[in-house]
Amino acid sequence: MKKQLLFLVLLVSSFSTSLLAQSKTEDVFKTFRFGLFAGPTFNSLRPVAGSSEEYKIEKTGGKVGFSFGLMADYNINERYTLYTGIGLDWRGGGVSALLPTTSQPKSGYMRGADVKYKTQYLTIPIGLKMTAATVDKIKIQALAGFDLGILLSQKGDYTFTTNVWDSSKNNYTINSMEKAKLGGLATVVPVNLGWSIGAAGEYDLNGKNSVLVQLIYRNGFVDVTTPKTNIDGNKFSDGNVRSNSFDIRFGYTF
Repeated sequence: MKKQLLFLVLLVSSFSTSLLAQSKTEDVFKTFRFGLFAGPTFNSLRPVAGSSEEYKIEKTGGKVGFSFGLMADYNINERYTLYTGIGLDWRGGGVSALLPTTSQPKSGYMRGADVKYKTQYLTIPIGLKMTAATVDKIKIQALAGFDLGILLSQKGDYTFTTNVWDSSKNNYTINSMEKAKLGGLATVVPVNLGWSIGAAGEYDLNGKNSVLVQLIYRNGFVDVTTPKTNIDGNKFSDGNVRSNSFDIRFGYTF
């Protein structure tokens, strides 16, 4: 009888411990959530001004990119969530800078440049996610935050109008190349910082897992290009150029 009673006590104790551990695990996953995301990005580089040091500055096109990564959420309560994560992000865009024919560039500078930038960043976002409404199993959310980008690679296409006169063509020498490494030719800053806003819809699958769609607009704080730091002969001025992107993200949380 004593052995049976001892066995029953141990069984109940083991069951209670298991329930307690399961409850703690569920509480952790209610507070912290992780997920994966991927989706296309629509990028451009936007000059703040139309001219800089006599160069006429123009945006010359955008670039379709891609991003994917890991999401991490900390649920403050049912309405507010802090979010962060880490991802890989392909961005870019086109910018041209051209001197008037009557102007003479400074020493080491070109007469004009047309560059299509193709960049890759390691990104770390941080921000606040707010649930505006819940319809059945769907949460409608608003997002606002900051975005840190660490440059991993910079490539692109360029056409440079140098300040070297080609008498055989009766024109200035033009150098062009596609899919070139841009370091020293059309330099990009190593760290990009910006802000983001967006909206999202999250569909609850089973109380633990969900699928989501996010629409996010990102705008840079910093001047993303630094052509004045190019090697001599390849320098030009494009003023202050900011990065912009509109992202569509599809995700899964667990």
